[in-house]
Parts: sequence; C-alpha cells; structure tokens
Amino acid sequence: MKKFLKALSNFESYVCVFCFVVMACGCFFQVLNRNIFKIPLSWTEELSRFAMIWMALLGSEIGLRQHKQMSVDAVVDRLPGLPRKVVECAGCLINAAFAGVSAVYAVQFVAVTYGSNQISSAMNWPMWIVYLILPLSLALMFAFEVWEFVYILRGRPGAEKGGDQ
Repeated sequence: MKKFLKALSNFESYVCVFCFVVMACGCFFQVLNRNIFKIPLSWTEELSRFAMIWMALLGSEIGLRQHKQMSVDAVVDRLPGLPRKVVECAGCLINAAFAGVSAVYAVQFVAVTYGSNQISSAMNWPMWIVYLILPLSLALMFAFEVWEFVYILRGRPGAEKGGDQ
C-alpha cells in the first residue's frame, strides 16, 4: 500500500509541476504575443486558467496529505493521549464527511456538464474535462482522511504531523 501511495504522490507532483509549466508558458506566450507581435490569443489565457485550476486543486490535496495546510493546533498539541486522539479523529471524520459529500456533488456536476456538451469558448474543449479535477481531488482528500483516521485509531506511526504517508 505504501508503494501505491508513493507512486500516487509522485504522479500528483508531476501533474502539478506540468500544470505550473503550462500555466507559466501560456502566460508568457500570451504577454509576448500581445505586446511584441500584437496578436492577442485568447486560448493561451484559457489554457493557463485551466492549468491553474488543476494545479490548485491537486496542490490542495497534496498539502492536506503532507499536513501542510494551515491549522490551529495549539490546544490539540496540549491534550493528553485519549482526548487528543478523540479530537484528531473527530477532525478527520468532519473533513472526510465534507470531502465525501462534496465529491458526490462534484460527480453529479461533471455528469451534468458532460450531458450538456458544454465547451470552452477559446479552445473548444469539453468543460467536463476541466471540471473532472473537482471529484478527483475531493475523492483523494476523502480517501486520505479515512486513511488518517484509521492510522490515528491504531496509534501507528504516520499519523503524526509532517509524516508523508
């Protein structure tokens, strides 16, 4: 299981880096074309926006998994064993519930978008491809929170903050 999670983590990181490169190159190309060649291209802006959306949502999941999200844990860090475990488990369950419910609605949203044949204005891409990152990232967040919940319950290493799962 750890090999699978490591491979998934590496894949997500590569996709984020790729999206960043696409976004940066698209913005640079757009500025270059608009200011030097006087050719405004709308597809570069749209491509950059879509890459930023994918990068931000995948990055949010990576940040959650690596415990890099902002949190206030001054109280939790001072709690002894069992109360701390209860609070951490409650946090995982709340996050998992939010991510799971949101993922279900995101799947429905992508299905409606797929059925409506909505396309992007500049590149003529099906919008369901752009929106597909919503259920994907939310499902990964849900899976991580369930995984973290089990680790906290079992008291295994890896549940502590900063540990890469």
